[in-house]
Amino acid sequence: EEAIRDADLGVSVTGDSSGLRVIFPELTSERREQLLKLAKSKLEDSRITVRALRDDAMKAIEKAEKAGEIGEDEKFSKKDAVQSVVDETNRSLEALFTQKETELKA
Repeated sequence: EEAIRDADLGVSVTGDSSGLRVIFPELTSERREQLLKLAKSKLEDSRITVRALRDDAMKAIEKAEKAGEIGEDEKFSKKDAVQSVVDETNRSLEALFTQKETELKA
């Protein structure tokens, strides 16, 4: 119950003997805009996380090359592989956001 309240999802939570009851407000145009803003915020947070993970992976690759564990060719191929995963993840995140945006505007 506390976790749902702390998530700030805009829902009401009540607890009773049989469990939790979550009350969702009616979707007004104002509420749809709020949810869309929340979705945009979550999208941007996800992008930031993906960029941070990419930077960590790139640094690890550079470190491995400087330590002589991998060669220069392998370094570039690993960097390309990391970037392709990042690009695919970003496309997936964007598709999820677009789907949610369509659902909210319907």
